[in-house]
Amino acid sequence: MTNMNPTELIKSVDHAAAMDDRWLFVASLVVFGVFAAFVIKYFVRQHERLIEDHKQARDAYQESLRGIVAEQSAGNAKLIICLENNTKVLEECRDQLRLARKLGVDGWGLNGKQGAKGAKQKGR
Repeated sequence: MTNMNPTELIKSVDHAAAMDDRWLFVASLVVFGVFAAFVIKYFVRQHERLIEDHKQARDAYQESLRGIVAEQSAGNAKLIICLENNTKVLEECRDQLRLARKLGVDGWGLNGKQGAKGAKQKGR
C-alpha cells in the first residue's frame, strides 16, 4: 500500500467511499475497542496501586495495634501484681482485726478502757 501510485490511491478512496456505512461502523468499533482497552488498563493500574497503598496502611495500623496491645498487657500484668499485693495486705489486716477482737483489745490497745485519746476520738 505504501508503493501505490496516485491513480491506484484515487481508485482505493473511491472504492471506500462507495461502500456503505458498515465499514465506518466496524472502524469506529475498532477505534472504540482500542480506547476502551487503554482506559481499562489505566484503571487496573490505579486499582493495583490503591490495593498496595491499602495493604501498607493496614500493615502499619496492625503494627501500631500490636504495640498498643503489648503496652496494655504490660499494664494489666502490673495491675494484677498490685491487686495480689493488696489482697495479701488486706488479708493480713483482716487476720489482725480478728485476733484483736478475740483478745478484746480495742483500737487503742486498752482492753475496753478508754484513755484520753479514746475519749477525744469518740467525742468528736
